[in-house]
Amino acid sequence: MATAATAAAASLDEAKVKDVLRQVEFYFSDSNLPRDAFLRKTVEESDDGLVSLALICSFARMKKHLGLDVEVKQETMPEETVLAVAEVLRRSTALRVTEDGKKVGRAIELSKIDEIMEQVDSRTIAASPFPYNVKLEDVQSFFALHGKVNSVRLPRHITDKRHFCGTALVEFAEEEEAEASLKNSLVFAGADLEIKPKKEFDAEREVKKEAYEKLQPTRNGHDEGYPKGLIVAFELKKILVDGGMTQNGGDKVVDTDDTKKSEGVHEENPENSAIREELSDDAEKLKEAATGAIAEPVNKDESPSENADPISRENIKEVFGKFGTVRYVDFSIGDDSGYIRFEDSNAAEKARAFAALADEGGLLMKGHLVTLEPVSGKNYSFFQLIIF
Repeated sequence: MATAATAAAASLDEAKVKDVLRQVEFYFSDSNLPRDAFLRKTVEESDDGLVSLALICSFARMKKHLGLDVEVKQETMPEETVLAVAEVLRRSTALRVTEDGKKVGRAIELSKIDEIMEQVDSRTIAASPFPYNVKLEDVQSFFALHGKVNSVRLPRHITDKRHFCGTALVEFAEEEEAEASLKNSLVFAGADLEIKPKKEFDAEREVKKEAYEKLQPTRNGHDEGYPKGLIVAFELKKILVDGGMTQNGGDKVVDTDDTKKSEGVHEENPENSAIREELSDDAEKLKEAATGAIAEPVNKDESPSENADPISRENIKEVFGKFGTVRYVDFSIGDDSGYIRFEDSNAAEKARAFAALADEGGLLMKGHLVTLEPVSGKNYSFFQLIIF
């Protein structure tokens, strides 16, 4: 068996070995296991605290690391793959693997869960804004320049679980590193990052959650604040390194308390109601980055406009296509506003809700903040003639 396992492990190159080892160690780590309801339950239901390695290999990220088809399940996991992974995991001091290579678990049993979670939270920071399609690996590499990073999480948006909320949770190895990061002035993709303790983020998110859940659908199932319609208007504002914004090609726009309040979830019209939340199991599809739709990180002394390519009609269509089919985009390069015509009104409603409840008040794209407004009444009738 050992010979077969060694031979199987040889089929994994060094890059895969590193990714697989790091991923499985993370699954069973203090950073993840206490909060991973499914895996924790599986461990607790096991007599020996070990779980099927075929199950672990069937997780989405593991299949990606191993180059497996997304359709592969635990029951159809190739035995040679399981043996190869088992051989790799034997190198870890944090994991234990059964002799036959079919089960894996923590080397040290998980205990004092509440205490562990408190410790993890104390060394975790929340940083925003990040582009909607940022890669977890890019965030990890970015913060690794400022300390040893244990883990990075990209929480989903309150209104639509398919989408990243814009705030990354970064756990450092030491609490001192987390505290030091709170004092750093960091820029990612042309935007100044706001960094706060995770506990503050959790409290703010809970308030937003409660506000969202209190909104009830009207009798006909549509939100008066998000009117039924296929067209939405959008506006582009460049994000300056100093935190301000300009309209595309215009003068700097000064943020005031009033303008910030107008974008906040707590200032939503109480008459408004929630759109229907249509969740998708295909989260992996929405992780695919829109090529060219995100600017590279820039230096402090450079402006986003000097680093990012101009936003095109295709960029707009690709980004908002995540909410549903986009039939037409009325926009030309260099404009500071335009219109999007969706295939159905539900897609338009979801896009507006997502932007309205985002911390930034809109979506980030190529160093710009994209804000949305409904088109209704006479304007709606006018644009029906133009883009329908």
